[in-house]
Amino acid sequence: MKRNDMERSFEDRCVGCLAAVARMSVCCLLASIGGHILAADLEAVQVADDNHAFVLAESGRKFVPWGFNYDHDETGRLIEDYWDDDWPRIEKDFGEMKLLGANVVRIHLQFGKFMETPGKPNKRSLDQLGRLIRLAERVGLYLDLTGLGCYHKQDVPEWYDRLDEQKRWDAQARFWETVATRCANSPAIFCYDLMNEPVVAGGQKKRDDWLGPAFAGKHFVQFITLETKGRPRPDIARQWTRHLVTAIRKHDRRHLITVGL
Repeated sequence: MKRNDMERSFEDRCVGCLAAVARMSVCCLLASIGGHILAADLEAVQVADDNHAFVLAESGRKFVPWGFNYDHDETGRLIEDYWDDDWPRIEKDFGEMKLLGANVVRIHLQFGKFMETPGKPNKRSLDQLGRLIRLAERVGLYLDLTGLGCYHKQDVPEWYDRLDEQKRWDAQARFWETVATRCANSPAIFCYDLMNEPVVAGGQKKRDDWLGPAFAGKHFVQFITLETKGRPRPDIARQWTRHLVTAIRKHDRRHLITVGL
């Protein structure tokens, strides 16, 4: 056997051994999760007094968020599309993310999966969210819950698009009230992210669609108004943010709230 062939053979064996160890580690972690052996000691995360970092509430230790954007699988399915039928996959993914050193996982909640009408939440989706929170608590991962998603246009309720601006905001507030009620007592919540990339419409012309252009089949950008009606765009953004934050704070006064606008 030539030297290069021997080196490649040795490297292949090393890679194979590492892969086997990784698989065994994930299996052991999943077994612990399934048997409720793993008990994660999660502290609430808060903003440091100097407003320049995050710290753990009880110990005061600095907390650096480091993790994954868990928005879709390799076929493009969103988590609500498979968390009923393929829950073991989610357990496996959470175990792998933990082993890779993550401490935060960003989850994207789709409005149409959580709201049946402007005022009626979907109980089954809320129950699955509760299940996801309990999994995060056991594994020891914090959740960045990004809400109000309309990533798959075909899943956006027709009634939702027919609402005017104020009623749409009210439906969004109801969504967040419902989610916050489920999450308020969990130490695994890192933050509520009001919406992924919300946009305030500009110009004088009224838009005819709440969603921005699709990217790889998903509408990640969403407008919070179709027209300004002479209002300054920063004022619209502040009013919308305040409306949703107020809804969350009715039920959860401790967890962080964020938005990129």
